[in-house]
Amino acid sequence: MTIAVEQHVDAEPATVWRTVSDVDRWAELLPTIDEIRRIDDAGPVTVGSRFRIRQPGLTPATYEVTDWRPEAGFTWVARTAGVRTTARHELRPEGSATRLRLSIDWDGPGARLVRLLYGKRTQRLLEQEATAFARLAARGEGER
Repeated sequence: MTIAVEQHVDAEPATVWRTVSDVDRWAELLPTIDEIRRIDDAGPVTVGSRFRIRQPGLTPATYEVTDWRPEAGFTWVARTAGVRTTARHELRPEGSATRLRLSIDWDGPGARLVRLLYGKRTQRLLEQEATAFARLAARGEGER
């Protein structure tokens, strides 16, 4: 049960990656994140890094990074009773631009119910995030 959006970004993957990978600052960069905080020590994000995220209209969740590929994307997973949520952030070069793909996949016994309850809201959040990432990267914003 996957929900995905794709966005053309007028910036090279390295530029898009600087914004997408700046997870610690997402609450100030994205309209879809109310709060994000590290559960583990600060420092570079790597496989195993964990974040607690609060988003509008959704239950707070703890995500753990399971795949981290600089300038190509990352995946993180959250687990709750009966549902595993896998969120992917993928970047593909398109000439001097980038194709950004954001997706959420739910699996487990409760996946159908989660899709029914949160599917439309999740679609809107992904669309807003993709638009925000594209705008920030095209302007060179979001960089430290």
